[in-house]
Amino acid sequence: MVERMIHPTPRLRFAPSPTGPLHLGGARTAMYNWAAARAMGGTFLLRIEDTDQARSTDASLQIILLGLRWLGIDWDEGPEKGGDFGPYFQMQRLQLYKHAGDRLLASGHAYWCYCTPDEIEAGREVMKAEKTGFFGYNGRCRNLEKAQRDAFIAQGRQPNLRFKMPEARVLNVHDMIRGDVEVNTKELDDWVMLRPDGVPLYNFACVIDDIGMKITHVVRGEEHFLNGIKQRLLFEALDAECPKYAHIPLILNKEGKKLSKRDADTNMLDYRDKGFLPEAVFNYIALLGWGFSGDRDLFTREEMIAVFKLENIGKAGSKFDDEKLKWMGGEYVRRLSAPTCLDRARPWLAGVVPETAWATHRAWLANIVACYQERVAILSEFAGKLSWLFAELPEFDEAAQKNLTKEPAAKDWLRGYADVLAASSLPPSWPADRTAADGAVPLPTKKDGPVPVCAFSTPQQIEQECRAFTERIGVKFGNFVHPVRAALTGTDKGPGLFDVLFLLGKEACVRRLRAAADR
Repeated sequence: MVERMIHPTPRLRFAPSPTGPLHLGGARTAMYNWAAARAMGGTFLLRIEDTDQARSTDASLQIILLGLRWLGIDWDEGPEKGGDFGPYFQMQRLQLYKHAGDRLLASGHAYWCYCTPDEIEAGREVMKAEKTGFFGYNGRCRNLEKAQRDAFIAQGRQPNLRFKMPEARVLNVHDMIRGDVEVNTKELDDWVMLRPDGVPLYNFACVIDDIGMKITHVVRGEEHFLNGIKQRLLFEALDAECPKYAHIPLILNKEGKKLSKRDADTNMLDYRDKGFLPEAVFNYIALLGWGFSGDRDLFTREEMIAVFKLENIGKAGSKFDDEKLKWMGGEYVRRLSAPTCLDRARPWLAGVVPETAWATHRAWLANIVACYQERVAILSEFAGKLSWLFAELPEFDEAAQKNLTKEPAAKDWLRGYADVLAASSLPPSWPADRTAADGAVPLPTKKDGPVPVCAFSTPQQIEQECRAFTERIGVKFGNFVHPVRAALTGTDKGPGLFDVLFLLGKEACVRRLRAAADR
């Protein structure tokens, strides 16, 4: 029997169906429920609405759980946690739904409907022909006599249990986001609560679970607003306290239409696999309908919790902007220390960086990563940018080819500079025995804050020697730099020339310069 229960502690829930991955909209719903629960000092629980047995799978459930964990959204009760208000899977709560259905039948708030799908559709066609403006269920079984019910039962018809909606009742409801809204029940039909097999439909199971789990606030997409009207009436019929509702607006594409898979990756784990930092994705999704402050877009989970209020979620839909997401991803990459960035980029560097380097040359690898933190938005980009370091000789892109051939005397410059480096004190090449302290301490050079770059005493000495060489051979330094960079890296992009020289080391630089001259 479902009883009226009021709980003083805020309790919020995220209730996904395990029929697919955690998508963008679901992640935002989970995030807002989680943040509200944490901000109010309440409880956040995870409930699995698995009544769609044909499509629900354990694989989808695990992907959802993984997506939540990746975003840093933890739950206090639910799968793998347990709790005092379980079970947290709807298919394990069927007996509770049966008891509630029996109670509603006894109180006159529900009835058995024996209509076939064809009969229901025929009723809709009649309403269309009559231009009533209402196209729901026509209430054919709403007031059956016992003899009529017995006749249907004798025919072997299996009934659904429907909720008996009040007729033409005006409801004034308050939504924490949409404000006060007036709805007339004549716009809603008598909806199915239980199928013949005892499996509940969404609106019914949702209410019974929210009562049983003492949910105080329901935060979900605005597409559920009319469901909220049905659910309010069911709470009333069961003499139970109705939670506060907050229906959040849709996420839109750039054209202002509902976001689809064509517009963006909707699976959270796709962002993980592409190399986005989860804290950046969390930050961006949080801003799709809510603002942290007027002058800041970047914030931590803890900072969000400190100021989050459901009432501050906007009423209008928010447009998803993949360019802003990438920008934010880059901002978070640059916030990492070089060693931390290296560790987090490691999964994408497995096919590029030799395995032995991780144990013996971590400081050197961290310096390489630091050189590129200003130039990447997602961790997977490091692989393509670092590959030139580990090749025997680089592959030349179009810009490098142009820089190598622009100056007729460039081949002589490259050979001459190779001879200078061969006799210099330039550190040896990877994977020779470089000490762990080689280039271990970056010096910030950006005036707007510390940004890890390769600016060490050794590269400075290299620059002095390089400038002295160009003066001796009578070449403008700017003209000299371009073919040398092209010869060493195969491109015109990347770290400064002297960082490149230091990172590559003597043997590799000499080999590449001479090979480029021979071309």
